Amino acid sequence: MRREVYLWMATAREDLKDAGDALERDRWFRTAFFSHQAVEKALRALFFIVRREDPPKIHTVTELYWLLKEEGFVLPEGLEKQIYMFNKYYTVTRYPDAANGLPHESIDQIEGERCFETAKRIVDHIEARIGESDEDSG
Repeated sequence: MRREVYLWMATAREDLKDAGDALERDRWFRTAFFSHQAVEKALRALFFIVRREDPPKIHTVTELYWLLKEEGFVLPEGLEKQIYMFNKYYTVTRYPDAANGLPHESIDQIEGERCFETAKRIVDHIEARIGESDEDSG
């Protein structure tokens, strides 16, 4: 496995752990933010395998996904339909002017839980795809 892939995936897993920790503390906006970060970083790891290039310096999860999809990576339909939700969490979970109020008032428990569970499934799917790539090259 390329070092870059390992580093991006390790960081994605750390963010997913932080999202779970925040969920346990009822910090749902932090759960959403770290879930976004985990998905974004896992998608970045795939760039080295699927597109064979560095990922672009963008934070829009769907844009990263569509660039990967152009090269044949596809999430299962249920996950592809949900990936859009992550775009908003990059800003509304951090800035009161983006959230139209305090970030902790912008995400509820149901949304935080959905975010975390979806992020886990996406990261797991990407990690499995990376594992398949390692098997093909080894």
